[in-house]
Amino acid sequence: MVARRKVVPPVTPRIVQDRPRLRLLRYLLLIGALLLSAWLGYDYGLRTAAVNDGAPVMQADDSAQHNVELEQQRDALQQQVGQLEQRAEQLDQALQTERARSESLQAAQSSAPQAPAPAATPEPKPEAPRAAVEPGRNSLKLENLRITKTESENAFRLGFSVMHDGDSNERVSGTLWIAVNGFTDGEPRRISFKTLSPQRSPFVKMGFSLQQDIAEELVLPENFRPRNILIEAKPYGDNYTGTTATFAWSPDP
Repeated sequence: MVARRKVVPPVTPRIVQDRPRLRLLRYLLLIGALLLSAWLGYDYGLRTAAVNDGAPVMQADDSAQHNVELEQQRDALQQQVGQLEQRAEQLDQALQTERARSESLQAAQSSAPQAPAPAATPEPKPEAPRAAVEPGRNSLKLENLRITKTESENAFRLGFSVMHDGDSNERVSGTLWIAVNGFTDGEPRRISFKTLSPQRSPFVKMGFSLQQDIAEELVLPENFRPRNILIEAKPYGDNYTGTTATFAWSPDP
């Protein structure tokens, strides 16, 4: 008897088709990812704009610092200009002194005995020497001092006049040095005009023929109690004598 073999049919893979719900879910996930990406980009743009908005502030701070440095350089240049003007006036005074000395020598040479000229030609008359100004004959004076209060508690207006007691109209050139004496926390202290002047000028330029009226502003430091003010006039050359005067600190209301 022949045994029968059971025939097993071949197994073929089953093709799984996408379901409509699964496909819809994938579309929703894709749309959600796109919306999330758009939101992140918008948020990044806002943060970047906020950071960029701070840049002008930083640039403004840098510009302010640069302006402060330029003002400091301007003050230093003004001080150098004042020193150069003083030096130029000294050189000009020295040149005038040398010129007067040369003219005196020429006058002395012209007054020396000369050989007699021919009868037909009259002998030239020697030029009379110029009268020289005696050193120290004219002295300077400081008068009409006045100190006036301002709206600021520590700022004052200083005014005075400088003149000479001679009858000459010759121009006087030189410098005026100012200082205020007082106390800080009970200790005596002298403050120069360079510290008191808002322009940080070391001195006041002097130049006049008969009289010069001075008007300057003084700003006193904190906790400083003034007692008197010292003014010294220093002319260039020897034709005029300088002077020094001390005035009580008595501001006008």
